[in-house]
Amino acid sequence: MDFFTLFTPDGIQLGTTAMLIVIAIMFLYTFVGICAGFGGALTTMPLITLLLPLKMAAPMSVIVGTATALYATWLSRKETDWKSAIVLILFSFAGIPVGLYALAFLPDSMMKMGLGAFLILYSFYSLFIPRLPVYDKPWIAMPMGVIAGALGSAFSTNGPPVVIYGMLRNLGPAAFRGTLNAFFTANNVAIIGGLATSGILTISTIKLVLFCIPTMILGSLVGQYVHKRISVNVFRIIVFLLLIGSGAMLIKGATGISTAAALIPVFGLLIVLQLMFGKKVAAIREASEAEKVTN
Repeated sequence: MDFFTLFTPDGIQLGTTAMLIVIAIMFLYTFVGICAGFGGALTTMPLITLLLPLKMAAPMSVIVGTATALYATWLSRKETDWKSAIVLILFSFAGIPVGLYALAFLPDSMMKMGLGAFLILYSFYSLFIPRLPVYDKPWIAMPMGVIAGALGSAFSTNGPPVVIYGMLRNLGPAAFRGTLNAFFTANNVAIIGGLATSGILTISTIKLVLFCIPTMILGSLVGQYVHKRISVNVFRIIVFLLLIGSGAMLIKGATGISTAAALIPVFGLLIVLQLMFGKKVAAIREASEAEKVTN
């Protein structure tokens, strides 16, 4: 039975109920990732941090993300823009210690509040910024790499800065996907090394990942099934709405405010922005997609 006894990095035994819920949540990680093509870690991290300390949730998410990215990198190795990927990777190494320091020494409540705010801001950005201007300058890999490294080691959310980088550089779809996957693989491996050497990654976390493998496999199979039968755009909107709600609930847990005080302002702002800019954003995106098709 000792093999199934898990402890948090602070030495507190993890309850069976919490363990089973986390295992179930990891179904959502691969389901969302396969079905929408993004958002597995972003969607599950807020839920997992309601049950586990961030020092356990972040390493767990990084390990799962590394396995997924490694496979994807192998599949897209021929289309990868390796020059861009290497620059991003090298500069991300400068950001990793910043995120590890925050994860190790900042209060859990502060980290959860930061993650909640980040998820809300990123979701609003994704919903209402129709497209980024093209700025094909190699130097932008430097700040984006540093920010991605810090976010990845602290919250296991290194994707948004690298996605913005690819959009600014106007990389083609194949190069975009391959470059991101190569970055995620190398960056996550470096983060795991940092988590291990800093003592944040524990045997209990590794065992918990192993326990989640069956539900993650099931999530990927169901995600692939749903992916063929639902509009990806509709599903992505649902994911962003979940992220906004999850971010608000993380802030609620960190600050002690009421559920209404956490949810009403963000969703109220979402409704106002949708009424003001929703049709315009949709029209710009539709024109952009039509331009891509004609080209």
